Amino acid sequence: MGRAHCEDGARGAVPDEDDWRTVLSPAELRRADSFRHAADRREFQYARWLLRTELSRLVPVAARDWEFVLSRHGKPALHPRFGLDLQFSLSHSGGVCLVVLARGRPVGADLQSCAGRDDPARVGRLVAKCLAPEERAEVERLPGRRRRDALIQLWTLKEAYAKAVGLGLRLPFNQIAFHRDDRGRMALRPTAYVPDPGRWSCHAPPAPAGFRIGVCVARTGREPPDFAPHARTAVQTGMSND
Repeated sequence: MGRAHCEDGARGAVPDEDDWRTVLSPAELRRADSFRHAADRREFQYARWLLRTELSRLVPVAARDWEFVLSRHGKPALHPRFGLDLQFSLSHSGGVCLVVLARGRPVGADLQSCAGRDDPARVGRLVAKCLAPEERAEVERLPGRRRRDALIQLWTLKEAYAKAVGLGLRLPFNQIAFHRDDRGRMALRPTAYVPDPGRWSCHAPPAPAGFRIGVCVARTGREPPDFAPHARTAVQTGMSND
């Protein structure tokens, strides 16, 4: 559904926090109010507002009227009563929110901030925990922040795949491996946890400075080689980190 794109910087059309809350469900409001830190509460509310308003851009349903259900593994989806084959994935980190929408196909997306992940020992632990041996050998050759950024990019792609298949963190990330195909695109390798790598179109779209995005969407077999899902990122402005 279109081309992946990012919006970075101020968004004058975005309403304030009180307006975000007017479209959230009672359950979403209860969860928002359970956060200890105001920044976490605002980020959660903004993400849910963005999801609802993006859905309403595609379908004539009021943002406040959307209802969601969870799979047995916790993957959110639209309530069956809407009768829509529209799937989504939502992620937020460090004041940035990402919604990816796709019709008729599973989709997963993840967004991660690179900030605060400069400690070499911490990066080393994440490399050992999250990367497959072939990925680890490549990433460990990189210096400093390039090593960190490559790790986080692979992390987002693995999170995106795990969300797309509906299993989330139940999948062992060091058993999911990515490589660049002969066109230079990110692609999954076949493993015990990835039995059908050719089914998935995987992307690392441009992200706001200091962030990385990963998107995995199922193929139908009819897309052109440069197929990418519709993606939208939005930067929250005026957010504190307290």
